Amino acid sequence: METDREVPSRARRRRNSGLSLIELLVAITLLGLFISLGTPSLGRLIEQRRLDGAADRLTTSIRLAREAAISGNVAVVMAPTDGDWNAGWRVYVDENRNGLPDTEEQLLQEDHAAGLTQISATGELARYLRYNPLGESERLDGGFLAGTLHLCPADLTRPGRRLVINRVGRLRSESAHLTADTCAGDD
Repeated sequence: METDREVPSRARRRRNSGLSLIELLVAITLLGLFISLGTPSLGRLIEQRRLDGAADRLTTSIRLAREAAISGNVAVVMAPTDGDWNAGWRVYVDENRNGLPDTEEQLLQEDHAAGLTQISATGELARYLRYNPLGESERLDGGFLAGTLHLCPADLTRPGRRLVINRVGRLRSESAHLTADTCAGDD
């Protein structure tokens, strides 16, 4: 025969034994709702971090090229790999001032940035960025070189990044809304 003492312990065990089916369904529904609300934001955050990372890598390489030119009293070139900034870039000492990475010239840095983001450039920057021993950006013929590298987001309604090199070789980074033509390199 059961005593009154045993009934409360059974009831207590039943209550503490887990979740009911309704509680479990509510929890799963709420979890699904939170995930569906957070996924687009997470995607935008990941893309923005990828864009910022590519901009940081390019900025670091540009500053390295300028500092190496000044400290080594030599011309230093930063050029896209195989003519495409999206494939990466090389920074090298250009001792003979021909703008090409010859085998006897020192390679300072090589970055394989493939797939980080879409990168396009204006003017001569599409082919190279060259610093003279004074740290000024210049063309191969000695004229000044200025231009912009555009880092384009996958969704052009979101801001991209612009790396602007002025006529004395200084770099400025800014957030900007870019167009499809700019990102295609038609700018």
